[in-house]
Amino acid sequence: MPTIKFKNRYSLQVHITSLFTFLIIVSGLLLGWYSYYQFSQNMLNEGKTLFDNSSRQLVDKIHRESEHVHTMLKILNASDLTAINSKQEKITSLPVLSEMLKATNSLSALFIAYPNNDFFLYKKINSVHHSTNIPKDSYFMMTLRQSEKTQHYFYDIENNLLSMVDDPNYNLNIEKRPWYKRVQISDKYIITDPYLFHATKEFGVTLAVKDQINNSIIGADYTLSTLSNLLQEFRRYPSSERIVVNNTGKIIAYQNTDFLLSAQGKFDAFKNISELQHPALAHVFKNYSDQKGSVLFNYKGEDWLGKVSPLSDKQTLLLFQIVKTKELLANAYDLRQKSALIIILIILTTLPMAWYFARLISTPISELTKDLEKINNFDFSEQLHRKTPVKEIAALIQVTNNMKQTISHFQNLSASLVSKQSEQQLLNKISDECNNIPNSKGTLIIFNNNNNYQIKHSQLLALSSIENKQLYQQLSKLTMTCQSLSENLTSEQIPNDIKQIIDPYLVKSQPLCWQLIPMKNRSGEDLGLLAVLADPSSPLSRGKLKYAQAIASFSALSIQSQQLLAEQKQLLQSFILLIAGAIDSKSPYTGGHCARVPELTKMLSQAACTAQNVEFKDFDLSDEQWEELHIAAWLHDCGKIITPEHIVDKSTKLEAIYDRLNEVRMRFELLKSEAHTNYWKGLNENGDSQLLAQQRDQLLSELDQEFEFVAQCNIGGEFMSDDKIALLQRIARRTWKRTLSNKIGIAPHQANKIPDITLPVAEPILADKAEHLIDREHAELTEPGNEWGFDMKTPQYRSNRGELYNLSIKRGTLTEEDRFIINGHMVHTIVMLSKLPFPTHLKNVPTIAGGHHEKMDGTGYPRKIPASELPVTARIMVVADIFEALTASDRPYKERKTLSEAIKIMSFMVKDDHIDPALFKLFLTSEVYLQYAHQYLLPEQIDEVNINHYL
Repeated sequence: MPTIKFKNRYSLQVHITSLFTFLIIVSGLLLGWYSYYQFSQNMLNEGKTLFDNSSRQLVDKIHRESEHVHTMLKILNASDLTAINSKQEKITSLPVLSEMLKATNSLSALFIAYPNNDFFLYKKINSVHHSTNIPKDSYFMMTLRQSEKTQHYFYDIENNLLSMVDDPNYNLNIEKRPWYKRVQISDKYIITDPYLFHATKEFGVTLAVKDQINNSIIGADYTLSTLSNLLQEFRRYPSSERIVVNNTGKIIAYQNTDFLLSAQGKFDAFKNISELQHPALAHVFKNYSDQKGSVLFNYKGEDWLGKVSPLSDKQTLLLFQIVKTKELLANAYDLRQKSALIIILIILTTLPMAWYFARLISTPISELTKDLEKINNFDFSEQLHRKTPVKEIAALIQVTNNMKQTISHFQNLSASLVSKQSEQQLLNKISDECNNIPNSKGTLIIFNNNNNYQIKHSQLLALSSIENKQLYQQLSKLTMTCQSLSENLTSEQIPNDIKQIIDPYLVKSQPLCWQLIPMKNRSGEDLGLLAVLADPSSPLSRGKLKYAQAIASFSALSIQSQQLLAEQKQLLQSFILLIAGAIDSKSPYTGGHCARVPELTKMLSQAACTAQNVEFKDFDLSDEQWEELHIAAWLHDCGKIITPEHIVDKSTKLEAIYDRLNEVRMRFELLKSEAHTNYWKGLNENGDSQLLAQQRDQLLSELDQEFEFVAQCNIGGEFMSDDKIALLQRIARRTWKRTLSNKIGIAPHQANKIPDITLPVAEPILADKAEHLIDREHAELTEPGNEWGFDMKTPQYRSNRGELYNLSIKRGTLTEEDRFIINGHMVHTIVMLSKLPFPTHLKNVPTIAGGHHEKMDGTGYPRKIPASELPVTARIMVVADIFEALTASDRPYKERKTLSEAIKIMSFMVKDDHIDPALFKLFLTSEVYLQYAHQYLLPEQIDEVNINHYL
C-alpha cells in the first residue's frame, strides 16, 4: 500500500481549532435559520389563536346573553303581565323590568303584545336614536297602547315618573314585525334574524315566545351594536380587521362603528361588505367564505392571515378576521437580524475556547507519548493521571497504565494472593488482576465440585456493582459438566446457557468471547477454570494469555489453601450450631435463647463500632474479632448442656421431674375423705347429726382454703412474706395417716435414705425429710483456689427437695441449690471452652462467653470480675443476655416483659452497677432495642419507650 506523504504537518491543536471554527459557523447559520423559522411559526400560531379567541368570545357572549334573555322571558311568561290587565298593574311591575334591562347592556327593550291589539313596551332610552324633546334625566320609557290609544311614560334611572305624553301618531303594526308570524306557529322560544328596530333604529334580533294560556306574545329586543365594540377591543395590530356579516354579505357588526352609522349617528339600513373601503375584507368574503379556519393569502402584493368563523349553528352569521403577516412577524424579522449579530459574536467568543479545548485534547497525547518512552526505559514508577474529556484518549491512557500495572504487579502477585484471608477476598483479587489485563472485559471463576462445574465469581467491567451482583446470582445457579466444558476448553465461544444470561446486561448486545485457563492444585488435580472475557475483535494476546495463566497457577494454590481453611471453619461452625441447637432443643422454655442472644450481641456491637461518642470512639472490631465474638455469643450457654432439665424448666416450687403438688393434692383429698368418713361414723354412734355436719363442713372448707393457699405458693408468682411462711408452717402441722411403706418399689439408693417406721404413721401434710437432701458426690469446680478463678458460694447440699423448704421460697421457684446448679452453667461454659485449642485470635472466646453474668461492680458470677477487667464485647453480651431474658416469650417461670418494662428494669440494673451505663445509653440511642424488637418480639410487647427518662 503506498504511503501518503504530507508536505506540511501541523499540530493536532491547529487541526482541531480549524474544525471547531468551521462547525461553529455552520451550526450558527443553521441555528439562526431554525430560530427564525420557529419564531415565525409561533407568531402565525399566535395570530391564529387570537382569531380563535375572538370568535369564541363572540359566540360565548351571544350565547350567554341570549340565555339571560331567555330567563327573563320565562319570568315574564310566568307573571300576571301576560294577561290583559290595568295600567296600574303594569306600572307596578316596572321596577322588576328595569332591573332586567340594567342587567344586560345589549338588551334594548321588553314588550308584551296582547291578542286584543294592546301593546306594552318598556325600554332603555338612547339619546342618539330618540328625539331631543324627551325629558331630561330620562332613562326608561314605557309605551302603553290600550283601546287604540297610545301613551309614552318617561322615567329616570330610579323609576321615578318624569312625564307622560300622548302619541296619536303611533302606528306600530305588530302583525308586520318579523317575530309575529314565527311566534304564531311555534310553541317554543324563537329568535329572529337581525333586523332594524322600529323605535330605536338600531339593528338587532328579537327573542319572543307566546303565552299559551293568555295568547299574549312576550318579547325582548337584543341589540347587536355591542358586538362592534367587542370587535374593537380585539384589535391588536394596526392592520387587523374584524367584521360580522350574514350569509348575504350584510354587515352586522364592524370594529369601526362609525362606518355603520349615518351622518346623524343613526343606523338607517344594512350595508354590504362590498361598500367597505377595505378591499381585502371583500376579497376574503368573496373567495374564502366557505373555507372555515385560518388561511394565508396574498392580496395586491401583501401577505395576509385570515380566518372565517361561523357564529351560529345555521351559519347565518360569519366572523371575518384578517391581519398583515408582516405585522405579525415583525419580531421574527428583528430576531433574524439579531441572530446574525449573535452568530458573529459567538464565533469571535468561541475561537479562544476552541483553541483551549484543542490544547486540552492534544496535551494528554503529548504527555502519553513521553510516558510511553518511560515504559521503553523500564520506568514503571509513576502513573499518568492526566484527565481528558476525550473517551478514546482516556482509554489509551488507561491501557498504558494497565500495562504498567501488569508488569509492576506481577512480582508481587504471589504475596498478594496468599495474604487474602477469605475466599471472597481472594476471588475479588483474582478477578481484579484479570480485569487489569488489557482488552479484558471481565472474569468468571469456575470451581470443580465432583466434576460438576459451578461459577463462584463473576465480574464484568462494563457493569455496575449492583448489576454484577445480579448477574452472579443468575450465573451461580448454572451447573456444567466436565464434558461440556472440555468441548469449550480450546474454543473461545461462550456456551449458550452462559451467553443467554450475560447478553441482556451488555449494551447493544456487545459480543464477548472467553479464554479458559485450567487451575490445578498441588496434587495436579482439576480445581476449576479461570475464564477471561474479551471482545472477539480484540482477544488476549499471547503475552497477556501467559500472564493470565500465571495468575491462574498462583490462584489455584491460594484457593486450595482458602478452601482447606474454610472447610475447617465450616466444621467448627457446624459443631457450634450443633451445641447451641442442642441446648435450645433441650428445653422448650429456653428454646431460641442461644440463637437470639448472638443476633442482639452483633446489633449492639455494630452500633458501638459506628458510635461517635467518647466511650466508643476507639472501639472497632476486625474480621477476626467479629469471628471471636460470633463463636463466644453462640457458645455463651454451652454449659447448659449438662444442666438438669427439671432445674432449667422448673416452673413451680415443688416441680422436680414432675410437679409434686399432685402428691400434696392427694393428701388433702385423703383428709377430705376422712372428714366425710368421720361424719358417718359419728352418725352411726348416735351423734348429733347437725353438729357433725357442721364440723365436717368446717373442716372441708378449711382444707379447701389451705390447699388453695399451698397451690398459690407453689406458683411462685408473688413474694412470700413472713406471715405467709408462718401460715404455711401451720398448715404443714396438719397430719395424714400413711399405712403403706414408702421404701418398697423404689430404687435401692433412694430406699437406703428412708428410715424404718412402724405403720400406720401420722405424717405432716407438708414435710422436709432426710431423703429430700441430696449430698454432693464429688468436689465442685468452684472450690476455693480453683484454676479458673471461680468465686461462688457453694451450698451444702447438691439438692434440697423438702416440700416445706421449697414452698417457703420467697421469690421465684428456685431454691439456693437450684440457683447454684443453674448458675453453674457459666462454670461449665468457661471450663469447656478453656479446654478447646482456640487459635491466638480466638483466645478471648472463654472470657467473652463466660462473662455475661458478671456485674460492673465485681459482684457477679462466676469470677466476680469488675468492669475494668471485662472486655467491651463481654459487657455487650451482659446487656444482650439480660434484654433477651426479660423479653423472651417462651419462659414459664416469668411473664414476658414489654419494651418499656424491660428498659425500666434494666435502668435499675444500671443504677445497681449490674450493666455498663455507657452501653445501656448506646443501646437506647442507637435504637438497637427497637430493631431487635421488630424482629423477635410479639407485637403486643412493642410499646412506646421514652428513652429521655433514662439518658
